[in-house]
Amino acid sequence: MPVTLRSRRVRRGCAALALVVLAPLTACANDDDPLASSSGSSSASTAETPTESAAPAADSFPVTIEQSVGNVTIPSAPSRVVALDFPSADASIALGVIPVGMQNITYVEGGVQEWTKEALGTNPVPELIDQDNGFPFEQIAALDPDVILATNTYPLITENWSQLNAIAPVVGHVDEAGGDDWQDGFRKIARALGKTTDGDRLLAEAESVITQTKRDHPEFLGRTASFFNFVPNDGLYVISSNDDVSMRFIRDLGFAGAPTSVTALNNSGTPVSARALISAERYSVIDADVLLGTSTDPAALDELENSDLFQRVPAVARGSFLGFGIGPATAMAFPSILSVQYAVRELIDDLADAVRADETAGASASPTSS
Repeated sequence: MPVTLRSRRVRRGCAALALVVLAPLTACANDDDPLASSSGSSSASTAETPTESAAPAADSFPVTIEQSVGNVTIPSAPSRVVALDFPSADASIALGVIPVGMQNITYVEGGVQEWTKEALGTNPVPELIDQDNGFPFEQIAALDPDVILATNTYPLITENWSQLNAIAPVVGHVDEAGGDDWQDGFRKIARALGKTTDGDRLLAEAESVITQTKRDHPEFLGRTASFFNFVPNDGLYVISSNDDVSMRFIRDLGFAGAPTSVTALNNSGTPVSARALISAERYSVIDADVLLGTSTDPAALDELENSDLFQRVPAVARGSFLGFGIGPATAMAFPSILSVQYAVRELIDDLADAVRADETAGASASPTSS
């Protein structure tokens, strides 16, 4: 008979970022919906890694960054960086430039994501900038930045461009706010910091983690997956677009994406980052080979998991439901050079177990030969 594995709740701490993703270190969306993300792709590419014998060529300055919010020129290699979102902070840290200030992630204890803490190592945490009520311009200006990094920033820099750019050149989005993929954002930051060679190498290493994971887990190929956020006193929101960055991350691992029962819910006319609110009596609509769910409130996720209607969802009943906390969710929803690797390490074993439970249930349901 099949092995029934109720929920595989990810409760591990930060896994060590042991891969050579970090250069040597030198001196938002609705808080209730960590999946309300940008639309950027997390697909792996085939960037070449420079040979070890090749000495990195020094980037020349001034550098002009072209972007839809307004082109900026950076006169010399920045040493005082302010990062107004954690993917930008992660990029700067990975490239060896510790920000003097970075966004306070208010839904995370201590205001710093686990993978960012790991990357900082023994370096002190930069001054944290609370942006829940907008940008604190005086605090940002007092940090005397050479450049402001804001490639995936909420509140949106579009609405505050003049004030921010008056403080220091702002490296923002290329096309539309929240619309660039994380690779483009990282490349742009590497160029702004004069670290393009290091950036190419680090990007290739980060993308290879996803590529190798897909190769190591052929059982993921073609499996459907539903991904939801449970908001207390509101309801269950399932991602109804396969173009959403979180679903792209899952697809990059080999999964087929959301089942048609979920993508059919996307009637908003907006193909990216679409969400559908699912009432309790319709929970079965989100059923898939693997079901993933998160919430900013762990107790609320426990309550959902123990509810009778949720337990009737076939994926839950057979043990193919993976519930996890805010860290892995935002690692996928707002991917960075560091967070994509954290997400792989935190989720991959549990995803494999959830797929195994689906395979075991399928084998049990098959008629035995006489």
